[in-house]
Amino acid sequence: MDITGVWKYKEDFALGVSEGEVKLIQTDDKVYGEFSFVEKVEGDYEIEVFEKVRGEISEGKVLLESTSVKALQDGKEVSYLGNNFEVHLVSDSKLVGSSYDDENVCGVFTLERI
Repeated sequence: MDITGVWKYKEDFALGVSEGEVKLIQTDDKVYGEFSFVEKVEGDYEIEVFEKVRGEISEGKVLLESTSVKALQDGKEVSYLGNNFEVHLVSDSKLVGSSYDDENVCGVFTLERI
């Protein structure tokens, strides 16, 4: 399965939701990409996040780690912890997985091919 392409991203986590898109490029078993999403913490704030990732495919899943992250709140850059993503290859049009950061904030997400 080749996961190169653009994917619609939706994640639920303990404090809220994130929605946006993911661009992935696969070369053999290596994967590179960028997550672009808005994180909405219920009743509190919204942050726009741009996160570059890299990883590799092994045993039907992709383990991605953040290589750089930029986050904006109200147009100003803010601190944001990078994520690790475990992506399960479900079909050519859908991927599912989980994410976590260094503070053990975890989420569950889906990726649907656009």
